[in-house]
Amino acid sequence: SIADNLRLARPGATEAELWSALRSVALEERVRTLPDGLDDGLGEDGATLSAGERARLALARVVVADRPWVLLDEPTAHVDELTERIIADTIVDLGRRAGVVVVAHRPALVALADHHVVLPAPHRPRVEAAETSATGPLRRGTATPAYVPDSPARGTVRRQLAVGAVLGALASASGVALTATAGWLIVQASTRPPVLTLLVAIVGVRTFGLARPALRYVERLTSHDAALRLLAARRVQVYESIVPLTPGRLGRRRGDVLASIVDDVDAVVDAELRVRMPARTATLVSSCGIAVATLVLPQAGIVLAAYCVVAGLGSWTIARIGAARAERSYVDRRAALSEIVHDAIQVREELLMWQAVDATCDSVSAASAALGRSGTSAARWSATARAWISATTGVAVAAMAWAALGGLDGGISAPMAALLVLVPLGLSEVIAPLPDAATLSVRTRASAARLAGLEHATPAVREIPATAHPRGTALDVERVRGRWHDAAPVTSEVSFMAAPGERIGIVGASGSGKSTVAALLLRFLDPVAGTISLGGATTTRMGLDEVRALTGLVDDDPHVFATTLLENVRLARPGADARAVESALGRAGLGTWLDSLPSGLDTWLGDGHGGLSGGERARLGLARCLLADQPVLVLDEPTAHLDHTTARALAEHVLRGERRTTVIWITHDPVGLELVDRVVDLGPHPSYVSSARRDDPADRR
Repeated sequence: SIADNLRLARPGATEAELWSALRSVALEERVRTLPDGLDDGLGEDGATLSAGERARLALARVVVADRPWVLLDEPTAHVDELTERIIADTIVDLGRRAGVVVVAHRPALVALADHHVVLPAPHRPRVEAAETSATGPLRRGTATPAYVPDSPARGTVRRQLAVGAVLGALASASGVALTATAGWLIVQASTRPPVLTLLVAIVGVRTFGLARPALRYVERLTSHDAALRLLAARRVQVYESIVPLTPGRLGRRRGDVLASIVDDVDAVVDAELRVRMPARTATLVSSCGIAVATLVLPQAGIVLAAYCVVAGLGSWTIARIGAARAERSYVDRRAALSEIVHDAIQVREELLMWQAVDATCDSVSAASAALGRSGTSAARWSATARAWISATTGVAVAAMAWAALGGLDGGISAPMAALLVLVPLGLSEVIAPLPDAATLSVRTRASAARLAGLEHATPAVREIPATAHPRGTALDVERVRGRWHDAAPVTSEVSFMAAPGERIGIVGASGSGKSTVAALLLRFLDPVAGTISLGGATTTRMGLDEVRALTGLVDDDPHVFATTLLENVRLARPGADARAVESALGRAGLGTWLDSLPSGLDTWLGDGHGGLSGGERARLGLARCLLADQPVLVLDEPTAHLDHTTARALAEHVLRGERRTTVIWITHDPVGLELVDRVVDLGPHPSYVSSARRDDPADRR
């Protein structure tokens, strides 16, 4: 919630202090309009607020903290001029009672400072070094091909699982036969018969003893191979379900989604190997045991059938009913723990900065303890079911002994009677896995329900067969409105046209819908009103891939993947060679930086590897779009992390470059606006004006 975000700085802050902090950053009225005020929940990364509102909320947290020293790193990145003035006023107020150190590119903030420290640009000489990685030498511009799992044929997997069930039944039957034959052999040997009469039994004991582990090994190979193929296919299905929901309709926290992709999908393997396989094996072996016992002594078959029903079905029912609530809560609590841990890792620097690590660790411990309680509760019921099996096995052995004694008068031998008495004991090993299987079946069903909810979620845009295809790249946005979800407010109406090669600037206050326009142009969202046409074709009638092949986006926070620089850039065009990637980096202003890297294009980036500054990340995203060579390029806050000189150079390069690409320049920063052909202002009364005569009412329409 908003209150939780503010109290991260000072947990004991009162509600009045929170409202005062929000008032100081001009955010009070916005929060009071929310349904729950301070207790209103924020989306992940504050997604329910605009970039400017998030910046002001972060600054309000600093106000609440009331520390003697304040460090601010680019506090006005991504914000409009009004928000920049509010932040500047807040910084001045903070400076009256605390020391304030600001890292900034914006002249408005620099002008407020009492002292200036100017850091020179780093000198980055060309470095020649051996190019190596953790796995050995790397050649410049090479890449390891990604592993793509084979798509399993449904019939093949079903056959493998059926074969695995038969092999498992044979392995378990060998165990039962080993126990029964050993009993027969011991009793028969007590009568001191000729050795030749025991040879068959001796060979049988050896055969069953060797067959049991051998068949179990082959069964594991077969069934696990089939289950892992299903797992790979299921994981792909989940990814395919998530992709259409991103970014407009995913709705779930990253930790929760991660739990679905990993833990819930793993339930596919558990359902096959630890739920269905034990049940199939117990059914097959019990049926064979009952048939053999009935042939030897009919009343023994009746006793054995009753035992299998009472012990097998009884233990399954006890474990499943008893563990139902605990296992369902286990799945939910597992996802909750995943959310907390993922969030803690994502914001670890913030937690360290605000000394909130201990509180977060307490939250993780509490969630883990709750998860443990669910697991313990389910384990108790499983143990009760296993005790039921032990008790019924004892009763079955006694009942079988009684039936066998009666059979002695019917002509069966004492050794055969001993064999029958030991059959329930042998079958108890086959029935023993059923309680755990029953308990796990509740968990796998709950996981399947979570996955079904994810797969049945309605995407923001639907992929339908294309009924229109563009003829050219002219862009026409006519009276368009949009929103991220049904409960979100609709943006103001916007209209503009862009001929091929034109430059259009889009400006507006924080929260006016600039990023929503970018999402509409990429078909991350579809308009709730109005139309967008590309090359004369309405984008809602075009295929998603076709729209995104023609329209590229560089957002305000490009993701850096944990792979090489080469692969990070040619994500946009996988078939590009190293020379094309290097050219794109140079055109994005990263040529000197590339030359300074010891391993060049094979330098590893992302988590656990080399870090990038905000400006370098922005230019890396630009390099991707330049490599893709899309005819329409949407730049969302391209200069947010850049100093004035670098921002000016980037704007000159992109907006004064060849007119082969239409550029939509979305920004708060005035840098570059004088270079565009027209400016769309998304203020309270959206307007569409010439950049050269922006204030001339005659240019508005």
